[in-house]
Amino acid sequence: MEILVSVLADTVLITLVLAFAAFGLAIIYGLTGVINMGHGAMLTLGAYFTWWLLDQGVPFVPTVLLSALAVGLVGLAFEHLLIRHFYGRPFDTLLLTWAFFLVTTEVIKIVFGTDFRNVADPIGGDPVNLGIYQVPTYKTVVALLALAVVAGTALVFFKTTLGVRVRAMTQNREMAGLLGLNVAAMYKLVFGFGAAMAGLAGGVIAPMFAVQPYMGDMFLVRSFFVVTIGGIGQLLAGTLFGSFAIGGLETVLALFSDQVIAQIAVFFIAVIVLRFRPQGVFSGR
Repeated sequence: MEILVSVLADTVLITLVLAFAAFGLAIIYGLTGVINMGHGAMLTLGAYFTWWLLDQGVPFVPTVLLSALAVGLVGLAFEHLLIRHFYGRPFDTLLLTWAFFLVTTEVIKIVFGTDFRNVADPIGGDPVNLGIYQVPTYKTVVALLALAVVAGTALVFFKTTLGVRVRAMTQNREMAGLLGLNVAAMYKLVFGFGAAMAGLAGGVIAPMFAVQPYMGDMFLVRSFFVVTIGGIGQLLAGTLFGSFAIGGLETVLALFSDQVIAQIAVFFIAVIVLRFRPQGVFSGR
């Protein structure tokens, strides 16, 4: 019984943490069609901004919010200077965002160095007691925050006028423009918000991992699988299902094999799923 509870708890926590890390990519890739290879670098920037602001004595909550804002502004600048000229050209945006990753990583090395940095757990205290199993308090808070962010964004997307405009833009850009929608502004808003979400995720998960220039890389491939398996543009169900398929399944398989073997098996299963359903599980619903 204890093993079952521990597996379920770890699966839920890892699923939601991965959903948080992948959400910025889900927004940009799903709503603008830009294959954002710079997602990992944006997440890393958020972690470094968080570490630096905490080192200056800023409290943790304002720190992660400021980090998200800073990365969002970086994303807005990147979109305005380069990306906005290449919408509808996925290969070009792929190369541009890959270049963003390379340049940003080198800038991080120059400014912050290559040493591993640590962000202290802002909560501490005793773990959450589930009776026969205990889970880390901070990881639980991150999981709940991830669920709130994903659900809140989906609520805006489906229940507000702004959400209607964004969906109109993604479904038919030309018609939305003819009907008076400022398409350029909406693309800019979506790209900046997606970058800010990546920065927020980086800041929030910084206490859980060592902060170093390539920390975002471990989430990049997983995030792409999350988005494509769940269904591009499916922000709520798709993101959560894709995160469970990648993170949750990896957790379960790791019980019966080595961690590396579990990762390989999960990615193999993901490739098989995409082979027979390339549009994603929830696409078109």
